[in-house]
Formats: sequence, C-alpha cells, structure tokens
Amino acid sequence: MIRLLRSELYALRTTPGPWLTMSAVAGLQVFFVAVIGAPGDPGAAWHGLGPSVGEPTGYPMLLLGVVAAAQDHRFRTIVPILLTTPGRRRALAVKAACVAVVAAAAASVAQTLWPAVAVRRHGGAAMHTGRPGDLLRLYAVTAGGVVLLSLLGMALGAILRNAPTAFVIVPIGAIVEAAAEPARYRGPFTSGLAAFGAHPGPGSLLLAGWTVAASRPPSPP
Repeated sequence: MIRLLRSELYALRTTPGPWLTMSAVAGLQVFFVAVIGAPGDPGAAWHGLGPSVGEPTGYPMLLLGVVAAAQDHRFRTIVPILLTTPGRRRALAVKAACVAVVAAAAASVAQTLWPAVAVRRHGGAAMHTGRPGDLLRLYAVTAGGVVLLSLLGMALGAILRNAPTAFVIVPIGAIVEAAAEPARYRGPFTSGLAAFGAHPGPGSLLLAGWTVAASRPPSPP
C-alpha cells in the first residue's frame, strides 16, 4: 500500500494538471479575499464565508479529481501504478484518498485565511468568534463540500477517462444550473454568493482556459 501511495503521489507531482489546479486555487483566493475584505454588510460577509471558500476552492478540486483519475490513461502513468499493485479498484481507492487529503488541506488553509480577513475587516462579533459551534459547523460544511467535489471529479474522470471531455461537461452543467430555475441549488454551500451578485459566465471562460493548459503533456525528464 505504501508503494502504491508513493506511485500515486509521484504521478500527481509530475503532471501539470495538479500544479495548475493549486495555482488556480491560490489566484481565486486572492481575488475573493479582496471581495470579503471590502466594505459592506457584516451579515452578508458572514453568510458569504462558506461559499467564498467553497466555490473557488471546490471547483478547482473537482477538476483536480478529474485530472487525477483521467491522467493515468492520457499520460500512461497507470502502468507503474498497476505494476506496483495490480487491481484498478485498489488504485482508485488510494487515488481517492490522496485527492481527498489534498482537497481537505486546501479547504483548511482557505477556511483559516478567510475568517481572519473577515474578522479584521468586520470585527470578531460579526464573524461569530464567540460561537465556536458556528465556526466548526462552517468549517465542516465547507471542507466536506470541497472534499466531496474532488471525489465527484475523480468519479467523473474514472468513468470518462478523458479529461478534456470531463472539463467540457462541468461548465455545461454550471450553465444549465444557472439557466434552469428547477436545477438551481440553494443550499448553504452557495446561497451566500447572492450577496455579492456572482455571475456564472466568467467561470466557464476560466474552465475553458484551464482545460487547454491542463491537457498539455508533461515535460520529459
């Protein structure tokens, strides 16, 4: 099992998709931190903490899951993994564990950064610093949502085995959700974005550019 973990981590380190994903997370965090730190209603800032962390972190992690599952067939990294431990189910289980750990780590860093910025701008009382239960619930919902999105992406990549195709499906699904009233999700993971007037269009352009970059083959050693 240890050898399988090492093989999977090596595959993630030596292909461009994961690195581009983490770069996208960092860039989106910088942008949205400016939004949460801008003057505005403290109540809207509190309700926007979950979505502001979940969306810019969760969707890149979804794409990371797609890349992690599909890159083995594109870049032939499945060969050393299966030579180490035959059995695709075990390989996928270890891959899911690696992706979930990366997603949880990214969500943890973002969820630590965001409340700190919000507290500095709006004060501790508005950000419920005196209510540990509220903060823990916010942390659990956001981190859990990000991890689930990463696993959803991995399942999509494992089924399609083609990252560009999966990347096309993701923005199409976002467009359908934005256009079709019954398909819209109004849960706590995204509802806070309404306070900032978020628009789904730019995200589709970002995903399209990310697809082109992440589909580039790795550099030869």
